[in-house]
Amino acid sequence: MPAPLASLTSVHLLRALLREASYLPDASARSYFRQYVVNRYKAYQPKQNATASFDVRAIEKYRHRGFRRRHIAIINERTRPLLRKGYKGLNFLRRANQGEIACLQKVLFFAYGRMGRRKYALLESVLRPDPVMDSNAAPPPPVEATPLQKLYHSSKRYLQYFDAPEAVSKTHCTINISDRYSRLRTVVKSQHQKGLSIHRELKRPALKTPINNVWERPMPIKRARNNVRRWYAETMTRLLPPLPNPEWDNMHAMMVGDKQISLVKRRAPSLELSPRLTTEDQLFSKAVEEAIALDKPSRADRPAGMQRPHAITPKFMQRLYTRILTLCCKLEYDYEHKRWRAIWGEPIKSIKPSIYNAPTDQSLFAGVDATGRVPKAPKKHDFDKTAHVQPRTAGGEYIRFPFFAERLPEDNPLRKELDDWKRKRAAAAAKAERV
Repeated sequence: MPAPLASLTSVHLLRALLREASYLPDASARSYFRQYVVNRYKAYQPKQNATASFDVRAIEKYRHRGFRRRHIAIINERTRPLLRKGYKGLNFLRRANQGEIACLQKVLFFAYGRMGRRKYALLESVLRPDPVMDSNAAPPPPVEATPLQKLYHSSKRYLQYFDAPEAVSKTHCTINISDRYSRLRTVVKSQHQKGLSIHRELKRPALKTPINNVWERPMPIKRARNNVRRWYAETMTRLLPPLPNPEWDNMHAMMVGDKQISLVKRRAPSLELSPRLTTEDQLFSKAVEEAIALDKPSRADRPAGMQRPHAITPKFMQRLYTRILTLCCKLEYDYEHKRWRAIWGEPIKSIKPSIYNAPTDQSLFAGVDATGRVPKAPKKHDFDKTAHVQPRTAGGEYIRFPFFAERLPEDNPLRKELDDWKRKRAAAAAKAERV
């Protein structure tokens, strides 16, 4: 009995996904997406077709949680939408392998835990209590309930990461992350200080909440607990967890050029050994079928726009690693100050500082200011505005001459006052020019 069409399509899609994943220009991304695709397919594989290796989870390096096997009814119900989703992912990987910056950057985000399943796998190591770094110090005693759990009368997990509230004013109090989770507190504080995030930045490194409600009564426990829960969920969504130190050092070495980037060449397509002869009728019917189908070509088939494909070279990958590393950090313990320190990636300067210190001839920049422009000469005025004489009365009030005063006869009193004022103005202007 031949296999159903859906199973054949799924197998072909699986081979295409694994083939495109093997062409990714980063070794970690190739390993991550290969294991991800295999685990997703095994989760929707019928039980009678399972192999002994199904219970083997993802490689220990990434600590993925294995996908639980779905029931046969769920598999039959979700086959068609999942196939569409798989083809969408295939086009996404094809665009990344063609050098589309947005797709390739997102692939690296998934591989290095800036988003997706691995991000929450990396968060698990930070959400555990700190290990004892001082060999002489005694291990901390087990804590049954944290201060916030006792205060809010709840055993919720998110309450164990915080200390008791501290009043900072008459109306507000601050809830800081506990000392038992100093690694988490260090990452949150350093990320907030640098203003780093993929989408929205962290609002503040600690929760600031009002003491009383709008009726100036003590805050209800349920509402106070919900405030902590919302702040915790929002912070964990925007938090960028630290990478393992060897992985961070490996990416930094590839970024600065100390380590070679493992690019992969695409394999040549295989040739058909016994090609079938096609007649004109078969070619015509095939063209008609393709025209009737009206299949919309994907961006991988017809790339265009600003994010057009880019040649994947070591220099291009170094620029991408620079973007990724600025959003990644590693934790190192400072034994001198006995605290954790978060080290974030820094962008590489494209121009060496030695170029700016090279000797130059000063005559090249003669007659220009600090901005490199030739300064303009100040405008010359006929007279100083401060020496302008304004006619006043004996009481100090300004005199306003009507527009027809110049057309009056010379013996007119108003015309005499206007001529007197013009003589004073001309004398003041001449005196200003001599000065």
